Amino acid sequence: MNLLTPEQLARWRGLPLACVGTPEGAWSHRFTPATMGLSLVDTGTMTTRLSVNGRHEEFDLRAGSIGLFSPYMEVKVAQAGAHQARRILLELDWGGPLCRRLFDDDLISAVLRPGSHFEDPVLPPVLRSMVREISAGCPNGTLFAESLSIGIAAHLGRTRGIRSALKERGRLSTAQMARVNDLIDRDLGSDLSLRALSEAVGLSKPHFVRLFRNTTGTSPHRYVVQKRMDRAVQLLGLPGGSLADIALDVGFASQSHMTRTFRDLIGTTPGELQKQLTGKKSS
Repeated sequence: MNLLTPEQLARWRGLPLACVGTPEGAWSHRFTPATMGLSLVDTGTMTTRLSVNGRHEEFDLRAGSIGLFSPYMEVKVAQAGAHQARRILLELDWGGPLCRRLFDDDLISAVLRPGSHFEDPVLPPVLRSMVREISAGCPNGTLFAESLSIGIAAHLGRTRGIRSALKERGRLSTAQMARVNDLIDRDLGSDLSLRALSEAVGLSKPHFVRLFRNTTGTSPHRYVVQKRMDRAVQLLGLPGGSLADIALDVGFASQSHMTRTFRDLIGTTPGELQKQLTGKKSS
């Protein structure tokens, strides 16, 4: 059973995701995935026997254990036991409309090496961020969902790719970066997307993300968040500004979303900062 509700998932603009509990005790199941799928043991432990394409292996799985399963290969699961096990499942349908909208030909053409059990320090925190974002109602918007999805696909292409032509070199030109900044500054209060940013400079989304990171040292989403915070600080310095209005004006989903972001990134809240700034102006 998916622990994420249909209402929560309807707001998500990234790769299809499920968060499922795992029954305790012994049970068996068989399935044949229609698309490549990734499974992360998020919490707890599992003792299981997997049979994939006629090959049998036994595993003691714990939080952080990952499986990557190819489409159209039958998987048989014989679980001996589990304790408070929860899994995050990610669907990687390279040929589907969502992936074709998000990814360029380099990513779609990448052939990934499957594995019944491996560990990767990069993937678990990203997948958990996806679940938290969906559970919270997707306050960070389209750009965040698309950035995380492209990041996962690019990482898998680099670490599990059998054939990949990912282009990691290059930077955005000064003119391209100026166009990106103009777009962000103009539409900062809206739900910015990778499509809008990448089209502004005539690049595919993944290629844009790679060149943007090479140019700025950060992701488009983090860059936009910093821009929103900078604009919010300017408005917080003006007397009489409503925190709720400022949050919406600069593109945060709500006042509480702005507060969490400020607290997480600079260790203070917009309300505390507003008192400091307006106090200095009146002294």
